[in-house]
Amino acid sequence: MDSSQLYSGARGRSARGGSEIGERVGAMRRSSEMRRALVLSILVLATSGCLGMPGSLPPCDSWSADHAICGLMNPEDLGSLPHGGWVVVSEMHLADPRAGEEAGPFLPGRLTAIRSRETDGKIERRQLFPNEWAEAATETNRWGDPGCEGPPSSEDFQPHGIDVGMGPEGRSALAVVTHGFREVIDLFEIAAGSEPALAWRGCVEMLGEMSANDVALLGDGSLVVTNMIPRLESVGVKAIWIMLKIRLGLHTGSVLHWSPSGGWSELQKSQASAPNGIATSADGHVVYVAEWGGGAVYRLRFAGGLRGGAIPLRDEVAVEGHPSQLTWTADGRLLVGAQRAGPIKVVSCGRIEAGGCDIGYSVTSIEVDDLVATKVAEGRGAVSVALEVDDEIWLGVFAGDSVTRLPKVE
Repeated sequence: MDSSQLYSGARGRSARGGSEIGERVGAMRRSSEMRRALVLSILVLATSGCLGMPGSLPPCDSWSADHAICGLMNPEDLGSLPHGGWVVVSEMHLADPRAGEEAGPFLPGRLTAIRSRETDGKIERRQLFPNEWAEAATETNRWGDPGCEGPPSSEDFQPHGIDVGMGPEGRSALAVVTHGFREVIDLFEIAAGSEPALAWRGCVEMLGEMSANDVALLGDGSLVVTNMIPRLESVGVKAIWIMLKIRLGLHTGSVLHWSPSGGWSELQKSQASAPNGIATSADGHVVYVAEWGGGAVYRLRFAGGLRGGAIPLRDEVAVEGHPSQLTWTADGRLLVGAQRAGPIKVVSCGRIEAGGCDIGYSVTSIEVDDLVATKVAEGRGAVSVALEVDDEIWLGVFAGDSVTRLPKVE
């Protein structure tokens, strides 16, 4: 029961003074609760060993080209394009969380394609979006929500989680969680051919306080996204409270399903502490989610599919660190990139101005039939995704200037 319910009877019986007293008491209680939450948050964070600022790693241009792809901007998520041996990279600008409006607009992000094999000793890359051709969608062939306003602006495009999959009519598609001045899932068609190209086809708007982190296409025009935390407009008491809940492993979000006919709905039993990366089985009946705040990957098995409010079976497997993005290997395993540091230290990586963020990472392989997890790599850097690319594992980071290339472990 909240204060409005508590004092509704008094307002009905009393004159104006009773209403003012009730409102004043309610305001004092809310203020007191906020102060207690703030003090508790500071105490917990201060005693958790996670308030220290991370150091920085050397810029990528000082590394060997055999081990890294340099010149990128926070390559947070990676996906293999279906035609011609290219990898799509989601590059999102990170703003200093201490900065306000006076810091000016964000630098625009971008989607970049990188050829998986070197040509004459060089790494070939192409900017897929912003791109004039990619923005020229055919109005009669729109995907997603018909009410979508149009393609994202190149000035504030901020791509986050991505998924390469099947769109309407069996066409190859790229779904992109997009931040900036709007919160949407942008949908692109991947052009067939040896050279990578995208055509924007539509979007799905996130509603209310929804704040998407990652997305997975289901092949029938529908999709699932992780709603990690409520949308935050600034760094304040609400943000501190959410960070405390994550630190304690409490629920902050869930998995949402969108379909052209049914719109948005929440998947049953999907609530988690900062749900992050997401992946689905080929038939769309199993959903895998990286629980960043809980240090686990959980599985939702729907016997008859995701429609109709079905109740799934849920189980999970623990992984080392805070798991972020999930990707599939050629032999059907999941690769999980995770950060090995406290939540505040991980978030503070956004303040690194050059090079990489000096926190630990781990990469875990999961056998999805029996949820057996095996650590396959570890090191230093703000790794958010691990992708199998030919005979290598590519590591993307949410804060840094490079993709690291490791030999694949059998």
